[in-house]
Amino acid sequence: MKLITNMILLLSALFIATAQAEDEEATAPNEEVIYVELKPAFVTNYQSHKMGYLKADVTLQVKGGLTADAISRHKPAIRHHLVMLFSSQSEEALSTMEGKQMLKEAALNELINALQEEGEAADVQDVLFTSFIVD
Repeated sequence: MKLITNMILLLSALFIATAQAEDEEATAPNEEVIYVELKPAFVTNYQSHKMGYLKADVTLQVKGGLTADAISRHKPAIRHHLVMLFSSQSEEALSTMEGKQMLKEAALNELINALQEEGEAADVQDVLFTSFIVD
């Protein structure tokens, strides 16, 4: 009798552990961090008294495949929003670390708003400038 009770407890524990592992596997793909490169690089003029340009390579850190898929579907609209944001910057803002950090935060907000306007998942975690040239 004791052996049967122990076997039932062991099988129950095994079943619970298997069910938890399956639940974790089911949610894991949507929770993984994915990096999405926005190619080609952004090249645009910025607000200045002289002719100047900004060139930036941008990579997005997103959580889950739903947001990565949404970015792929709406890449032209997303690029438009970022070009408008980048071209509205002043030379002074682009030449300081504080200004670049503010631009990064503004780009993140712009991306989230653009995706939400399209009714899409907007789990963008970070905007990464992998190259940033101001001339």
